[in-house]
Amino acid sequence: MRILELDSGNTRLKWRLRDAGDITSRGVIDNDSDVQGEVSDVLKQLAPVRQARLAIVSGQERLEMLCQVIEVQSGIPLSVVKVSDGQLGLSLAYTTIGVDRWLAMLAAHHSSAEKYKEKTKLVVSCGTAMTVDVVSGEGVHQGGFIVPGLQLMKKALSTSTAQLELIEATASEITPGWNSADCINNGVLAMVSAMINAQVDRYPEAIVCLTGGDGELLSRFVGGEWEYRPELVMDGIALAFD
Repeated sequence: MRILELDSGNTRLKWRLRDAGDITSRGVIDNDSDVQGEVSDVLKQLAPVRQARLAIVSGQERLEMLCQVIEVQSGIPLSVVKVSDGQLGLSLAYTTIGVDRWLAMLAAHHSSAEKYKEKTKLVVSCGTAMTVDVVSGEGVHQGGFIVPGLQLMKKALSTSTAQLELIEATASEITPGWNSADCINNGVLAMVSAMINAQVDRYPEAIVCLTGGDGELLSRFVGGEWEYRPELVMDGIALAFD
């Protein structure tokens, strides 16, 4: 069956097509673009799509728009992922958790490399917000953290201070900067790296499972063992329907 999986986040919508279990195509749509038009174009290019599955944290208005273009206009059955405590042996610390965090934990717990199966997972999603969740080797969620991501921290500095500009460039070092731009870039990178590494120190036996737009960048500054899984949330979508 040809199934379209969609992960609608706060910055972009990611999609991939699963055909008879194999991933045959994928793409990204920025939230600032004509999302409705681009999703419609993707559905036409991928036709026939028999089913769509959606994980969404980007609000009710975006959900209604996606339902309109996928179900109403294209006639494709759409299933919206809901958090389910205890599914596939993952026990949550609280049930009001965001669906993206739940799916990332589900995928990290069930589909990591074999040598990491019994290890504690530090599931780190590095997007608009950065989240860190701790999952024991037995599948027990032991709580987590939510903080602004790299770009959001830089935006906060530019909007809340009179003399600091928004720095668009990607940070690359955690050494002291020699100008304001580098001080901001290196500073926010040092902050989020230190937060992750504080949990690495607390759980020295853990494997860090990194995902999100800044995950690959942060992998350079994470101590201990780690794996970078750019599609962790969508891997969780597939598991949620098993």
